[in-house]
Amino acid sequence: MAAGETGAAAEPGPVRATSRTPRLVAAENAESLAEEASSLVMAWIASALGRRGSAHVVLAGGGTPRATHALMAAAIREMGFPKDAIHWWFGDERWVAASDERSNERMARETLLGPAGVDESTIHSWGAGSGEPADCARSYGELMTAALGGQGLYVVMLGIGPDGHTASLFPGSTVVLPDGREAPMGPRFPAGCPAAAVRGGNAPGWRLTLSPGMLCSARHVIFLASGADKAEAVHRAANGDPATPAAWIRGATTTTFLVTRDAAGSADTGYGPPIVHA
Repeated sequence: MAAGETGAAAEPGPVRATSRTPRLVAAENAESLAEEASSLVMAWIASALGRRGSAHVVLAGGGTPRATHALMAAAIREMGFPKDAIHWWFGDERWVAASDERSNERMARETLLGPAGVDESTIHSWGAGSGEPADCARSYGELMTAALGGQGLYVVMLGIGPDGHTASLFPGSTVVLPDGREAPMGPRFPAGCPAAAVRGGNAPGWRLTLSPGMLCSARHVIFLASGADKAEAVHRAANGDPATPAAWIRGATTTTFLVTRDAAGSADTGYGPPIVHA
């Protein structure tokens, strides 16, 4: 397990990392991954509360974070954090209502936000499935920008797909900007565009996503991945392959790829971050 913090200035984790030097941590199995991820994220949240008095956390969708969410919910209850001090955001969303079983928000509410008993005012929904996707993305970006007040995010949790996508930054897709312009998916959205709608290419239907720039504003970025089908994408992302969207995202202080052993591959590659075993 990662070491906890002793004081607000300390950063957790067995290996120090910078935005230029991500770390690749292999957990023995999904249970170990969830324990390590929860320990890291909760220590970072505690650090944010000590430094800033609040924490802005971006949650990932998909199945991998579920067990991590459950452990985080238990930790939040046990640690007695102020319920209005942690703000919860979603890195991306499908174009479905929050009540839909495919919704990332619904999954997070069921596994983390509901069990932790967080204040409804701290859950920032995309409001997907109603109106126009580009308008929805603009509203979310404006809401996040105003809430951050010039500061960056503190913790961003992300997944990785076998094609190397993260959030809804899909290879080959089209970004539909809030002003209606369209652009190919790439590592930079136009300045002042913290969120956008996405369609086409590898994106299955309309998606909403935070921009690479907004995700990279976070002090800490952690990717969670499990399964042998993710191994190639994990290594491309960790080694900075420019054709892999997950490689575009780096935290201002730490970037961690926390993956199960099968997703880490068989051995160190000889380049990029070495494999650290949790």
